[in-house]
Amino acid sequence: MVKIRLVRFVPIFITLLVLVPVGTALAHSPVFPGENHSPATAYHIDDPVKSWAIYDELDHLDEGEYYEFSVSRGEKIQLALLTPESPAEGGFLPSFALLIPEMTQGDEAPDHIEVPAGYGATIIEGRDPGRATYEGFSPGWFYEVANMTTDAPVDGIYYVVVFGTMQSNDTHANEDDENHDDDHEAARYGLVVGYVESFTPIELIMVQYSVQKVYAWEGQNQFVTLLPIILVLVIGGIILYLRSRKGRAPKDISKWLASLAGLAFLGSGASIVYQMFLTFSVTGLHGQAMITLIFFVFSVILGVATLRYAVRDKPILTTRRRIGLAITGLIALFVWSGLYLGTALAIAAALVPSHSVGKD
Repeated sequence: MVKIRLVRFVPIFITLLVLVPVGTALAHSPVFPGENHSPATAYHIDDPVKSWAIYDELDHLDEGEYYEFSVSRGEKIQLALLTPESPAEGGFLPSFALLIPEMTQGDEAPDHIEVPAGYGATIIEGRDPGRATYEGFSPGWFYEVANMTTDAPVDGIYYVVVFGTMQSNDTHANEDDENHDDDHEAARYGLVVGYVESFTPIELIMVQYSVQKVYAWEGQNQFVTLLPIILVLVIGGIILYLRSRKGRAPKDISKWLASLAGLAFLGSGASIVYQMFLTFSVTGLHGQAMITLIFFVFSVILGVATLRYAVRDKPILTTRRRIGLAITGLIALFVWSGLYLGTALAIAAALVPSHSVGKD
């Protein structure tokens, strides 16, 4: 039953929302850049201190992808490079170069990497880590193949260039690079920039959308990633229909909308469990799954609370319950439950005209 007591849940929600990003070393703001194949078209990173996870793929192995940011002398630069596929199995192993202004001596960059005049290169070659890392925030997995932490020697604009090679010991080594150029699946990478984990409200709201894009980056089928939510909605809808045949259907439009919202929240819980076990299949059991379970619990609480209101003859839709439904929908936005559908339905259930009158 959605009552004003849902407001008492808000302080708990806020506390966990604050603590989870702080305690999660992998809580980066996701970015999906466009074409950036030269210093002139480099993707600009506004704040290199803030932690960003840039998901991209190399179109061709004979070119690099460029990122730029400005830092002051002595400021820390922290970078890491990830792939969703084992380099030993897929053969693709990315590396990166940090292009530093006023650097007179540096590493020799590959011929296809453009180093601007007055810059020198520090090359960080990728290494196969051997095993994947569990990402509790999404959940998901990745292989960290390279990382770097250094202090900026001078003020100025710095470039990071990601480039890749095929491992010589992989079966792909006997294939032509031209054939591999068309295999975007094998050239996916993630570049992590920065070290201060923070989210704006808009970034928090957009996480549900971004996570679906990350699943695609991991190589997952988009329909399959949505299947747990779809199945819960379909099965729940069938149950509601059978209840209606027995005269036990939701009594008004608000309760119908709330019932579908509750199913969407439970569907998110099912999706989280599916992704968690899928990740276990790559990484094995991992302690960061406890973070994943926090978000699972949020979805279950929201789903049960909303359905409890929806399937009962009472309570009726009073002002207090309208507030409770609206708060439920807003909380779902920030704990990434219901894939926006749950939020929209819960708020709609709060706003529709009431067909009953009464006191709370």
